[in-house]
Amino acid sequence: MHMQRDNEGIRLPKLLGLAVAGATLLAGMVVLPVTQASADEDYGFTSEDQFVPGALDETKVPQLTVTKYLSMTEGFAPTGSAADGNKLKNLTPAQGILFNVQEVQPKGEGKTLADIKADDPETWEAKSGTTKFAGVTNGQGVIDTWYQGDGNGKPTSTVATFPAGKGHYYILSENTANSPAFDSSNPNKLDQNKYKTAANSFFGLPYATNGTDANQTRGFVYHLHLYPKNVTKQSFTKTVQSVQDANGNPKNQITAVAGDTITYKLSQKLYNESSPKQNDGKLDVKELKGEGKDVRIADRMSSSLQGNPDSVQADIRDTTGKVVNLTADDFAKDVNTNKNPARLNDATKNMFADVPTSDVTYWVFDFFTASGASKAQGVGTSEMELEVTYTAKVTANGDSTGTGGVVNDAASDYSENKNDDGTPKDPEQDHTNVTNAAIAFGSVQNANTSFAALPGTEYRLVQNADSIDKYLASDGQFYAEGAAPAGVQLYKATANNKGLVTFAALPIFGDEARAADKTVKNVNWQLVETKTPENWRNPGIPFQTITFADAGKTETQIVQEYGRNATIQPDYTKLNFGKFDAPAEQIPAGTKMTFNNQAVSKYLAHYKTTEGDSPLALPLTGGRGIVLLLIVGALIMGGALYARSRRNNAARA
Repeated sequence: MHMQRDNEGIRLPKLLGLAVAGATLLAGMVVLPVTQASADEDYGFTSEDQFVPGALDETKVPQLTVTKYLSMTEGFAPTGSAADGNKLKNLTPAQGILFNVQEVQPKGEGKTLADIKADDPETWEAKSGTTKFAGVTNGQGVIDTWYQGDGNGKPTSTVATFPAGKGHYYILSENTANSPAFDSSNPNKLDQNKYKTAANSFFGLPYATNGTDANQTRGFVYHLHLYPKNVTKQSFTKTVQSVQDANGNPKNQITAVAGDTITYKLSQKLYNESSPKQNDGKLDVKELKGEGKDVRIADRMSSSLQGNPDSVQADIRDTTGKVVNLTADDFAKDVNTNKNPARLNDATKNMFADVPTSDVTYWVFDFFTASGASKAQGVGTSEMELEVTYTAKVTANGDSTGTGGVVNDAASDYSENKNDDGTPKDPEQDHTNVTNAAIAFGSVQNANTSFAALPGTEYRLVQNADSIDKYLASDGQFYAEGAAPAGVQLYKATANNKGLVTFAALPIFGDEARAADKTVKNVNWQLVETKTPENWRNPGIPFQTITFADAGKTETQIVQEYGRNATIQPDYTKLNFGKFDAPAEQIPAGTKMTFNNQAVSKYLAHYKTTEGDSPLALPLTGGRGIVLLLIVGALIMGGALYARSRRNNAARA
């Protein structure tokens, strides 16, 4: 017994020692990767950059990631680090832009690398026997996989990698002519007249550079990140800054459902040049009069958005990032008007083309007062941006304008928005959207009226034919009218003046927290008509089925494939209107509808209450049909009374 206790006493410290050693080893295993990951940061880089101090590792294969943005300014000096993207996170990614990367050498006898100028092809030539790389930006504006390019610079199916070792120098160039973003057949194509082609870039890969540490340590970036920009030729833009869910949590993808809150930014470029010219299309701060007629910015929101007037903030931002805040005394705003505002330079015309609905909201901002002009004139940089930011809540009421779901349009007119002869130009326009699920179809009459539009019909989405009184809500559940929980909205869509019906911001994504895990649900909804204009018959039946072909794709995949302003639509071949279907090919040209720049493929026909050829064949409430019904009824009743009389007489006999 005594010996056993001694052994136990000996074993216990050993076990404790082993436990401590094991814990130390485990801790070391956990801490080690963190230490390695932070090494890049010691030199001013991120772990994505793969910066290695010291001599070149000729066995390490380099990588290149290109991220393309649309911008109002040329921007800042790049470092080649992924950290550069932090300064651009509020810009709009450009999808469908083709880039080529070509290994080059100096052109001409006696020329060196120092003679190469990226935008001057007379200073460089393609290196013989090297690959032409090609890549097209995805929905997030990113190219991280490169392919061999064909004769036109378009990507083939062959993946290409950059060679390791020293002495490899490249020109990155935008291939505008073959970019899908500018293709005339692309329904959401970028206007090539609005944006400048990105400037060429010249770089070595791996990329030799110095760290930002105290010693400016020399080394190589093995994963180079470049951020070329298409700078707009316009002086005005509108962009989406962020989206928050119904609980106020930021969403890491620019997708939206009803109940979310979107932050928008309106940007007007201003100049501060030494000798401004009149009628040059550039508004210089020296030209500001401070009488409220320097700049008019108007914003039009469809029924899918409800702006928050209390969130409006105006600033002036210079090219260094310094911000000058504007107060209510520096400009005027009207967030209560519900009419298309007049232009600044020609009050006989409106800021926007007419829309087929009155269910829109207009906001108007007029700059500058004397105090506002003084603040603008005090900004020292040669260029600056007048910015107006605000938030808007996404509603479940559909897109009354029929232009993309969760959309709004903005326009700017300013005192220098004129031709050389001083005549006014049209206001500069911009349009924003966020990735959202939508359903679009036409509400029309029938062949008797050549399928004319039928505005005012209202629709809801239901789960099945047995619950047509419970409607789809923003939480993805179904509720009767008035029974939804607080903060939950019921979806509906109303045909506008053209007859276009558009549901927007539908809840097709799952509830997972991460965008990489959140997938498009395999929904099977049905459509019901809940309001019908007077003298027109409600079909009275649900139509099936609404389902999405993108089911199973993650939110991240959707944005990468379709872009940050995509409209996800269902498989319309599965939506069956049956005998109420109005064939798209029979719709007259003047009635044909478009949604998101694409032709609408489904039309729901309606019948008057006085028409007897309705697919439901309900008895009419007047005219010849009721007379015939009464006659038949009278004959049946008369026959029954006669038979009863005969039986009674026989019984008495």
